[in-house]
Amino acid sequence: MFKDAIGDQRLMPFRRDELPFGWYFRNGDNYLLSSPQGQALNNLSVNYKSDHKITIKTINGQQYINVPTAFAPDGRGFFERAVNGTTRQVGSWEDDAIRNITARFGNFITSDRDASGAFRVDAVASPAYGGNANGWHTVLSFDASRVAPIANENRAINIGGTPVIYLGV
Repeated sequence: MFKDAIGDQRLMPFRRDELPFGWYFRNGDNYLLSSPQGQALNNLSVNYKSDHKITIKTINGQQYINVPTAFAPDGRGFFERAVNGTTRQVGSWEDDAIRNITARFGNFITSDRDASGAFRVDAVASPAYGGNANGWHTVLSFDASRVAPIANENRAINIGGTPVIYLGV
């Protein structure tokens, strides 16, 4: 047992049911407070427990304590990111976001019905205005998937691992 490593959190290259002795899946599971796992969790510092939302709760008349979780409420895994310890603390999490993408077209008339990249021509009406046979009212749409990979989440290229905590028991 590595007594100094109790509370160490990391990603492991093992499946959750093949973890080495002393390592536990970080999924928020509850352990009896009197169990070896519960005692190891409860012996962590007050700040550690607060930062990682480790709490004691009563379930069916017995006290339990939870391991931290590496997952957002919707089940997506967190990307772990360094904090500076002043404006952002250990255990704090941020919602997902992307950099802002903007585009604007005013009321315009064009004689070219071509669009490229993330833009697509959706509709044209000819003529643009009475007496002008050379222009069209044009409707353009913006679709990032035309030029970049998209998904229902923002993510960098990645490889999966099992998020774990070391309790040594």
